[in-house]
Amino acid sequence: MPLKRNWPKQEKGEKEKPDLYTQLKREIQVVRKQGAPPEKDALTFSRYICDLCSTSHSISGLKQCTVCGKWACEDCWTQEYYLCNSCAGVVALKNIKL
Repeated sequence: MPLKRNWPKQEKGEKEKPDLYTQLKREIQVVRKQGAPPEKDALTFSRYICDLCSTSHSISGLKQCTVCGKWACEDCWTQEYYLCNSCAGVVALKNIKL
């Protein structure tokens, strides 16, 4: 088994269409860098705020979106795309075939 794959060469003048993830990174504004912590809830000691619905959750109840960096709770998370609901909405719109 060869270690190197022979990928098809691109013709001159032919532009390769970027994949969906690259398109999303170009179009959606980054709210928070990857790895940046969520905002703390001022009313509690150890809870954090969901960026989409502004409800209080433990840190284990939040997931960070890989595209925009928002922290989302389970209700604001789309498991199908593994993105927050706002970014998943953009993906759903891009997947509509006209």
